[in-house]
Amino acid sequence: MTERPIKVGDTVRLSFGFADRSGEGDYEIIRVMPARESGERHYRVRGIDGRERAIGHDQIIVSKAKAKSPVPGSRG
Repeated sequence: MTERPIKVGDTVRLSFGFADRSGEGDYEIIRVMPARESGERHYRVRGIDGRERAIGHDQIIVSKAKAKSPVPGSRG
């Protein structure tokens, strides 16, 4: 199965915490950074606390696309 690409606006959950466990939780992808020489993608993310972090793709355990708002006046 092919992995779904992670895009700006997606929400991800990290597989680690910092020493004080402050890094755990959900983050929004705010920028996709260039891949490293190893080929691993890196991302700039923002947590609910407003802090931004740079993370590697291998640090993400769950990703889900941001739900798009329905178009005003549409039904369905």
